Amino acid sequence: MSRISTFARRYPIPAYAATAYTFSWVAWGLQYLQPDPMGPVGTLLFLIGRLGPLVAGVIVALLVGSFDGFRDRLFRWRVSPVWYVVSIGGPLVGLVTLVAIDSVLSDGQFRLTGLHPLTTLPGAILIGLVLGGLEEPGWRGFAQARLQKRHNALVASGIVAVMWVVWHLPLFVLPGTSQSEFSFVPFAVMGLTLAIIFAWLFNSAGGSVPVVVLAHGAFNGALGWSGLLETGNQSLAVLIVGLGLISVALVFVSGPSTLSTDPESRSEPSNPVR
Repeated sequence: MSRISTFARRYPIPAYAATAYTFSWVAWGLQYLQPDPMGPVGTLLFLIGRLGPLVAGVIVALLVGSFDGFRDRLFRWRVSPVWYVVSIGGPLVGLVTLVAIDSVLSDGQFRLTGLHPLTTLPGAILIGLVLGGLEEPGWRGFAQARLQKRHNALVASGIVAVMWVVWHLPLFVLPGTSQSEFSFVPFAVMGLTLAIIFAWLFNSAGGSVPVVVLAHGAFNGALGWSGLLETGNQSLAVLIVGLGLISVALVFVSGPSTLSTDPESRSEPSNPVR
């Protein structure tokens, strides 16, 4: 145990990644071996695997003695209401806009007929919170906050993006997952753009994990609700280009060093790592 603690203190990010991968990949490996991977047992294992980043964040934060700071970010609810509006409204407005752009590119008609009924949106966001939002305590609350002590925020978000995309790899071979219907390269590019966007939101909201949990859940839920990816490769290209333009704009406006609307609000920018 002492060797594990020593390794974690010396290499906290590799220790975090190894813990997240081990926890999730073991669960998903057991799911893959089920006669029905998406049956009740398989679904339970799938959901358990989704908790890997959160579990890894808690374990490594405890091992390296930074749990107080991690817990503070995890429960940092008291931020400007603007960031809650942005976290939920941003993905909705952005994806509806991309649906409209996609329709114009397809047949020159401005329409939103691809959207699912509005009554299904709350449920879609709730599912998105479970199947994505609960990752954020690990990716942003631990890894992003830790990495940007030694790197600028843009570089830190790039490192997180690589870990994040690699973590998803087993899902590409699990039948019934959204990744199993995705090509890896577009998914990786989308992961990089989202990592930048979520890092900007995390830092702008003063290191609030709840804000990015909501943003991740809202994006996942709104993406399914929008029906954007149900119409072919052009729609996927529209999504990736749209996210890319947003991420580039955020880097340009806020600067790569802080990725924040207010440098003073960045999550613990110059304090010792806790």
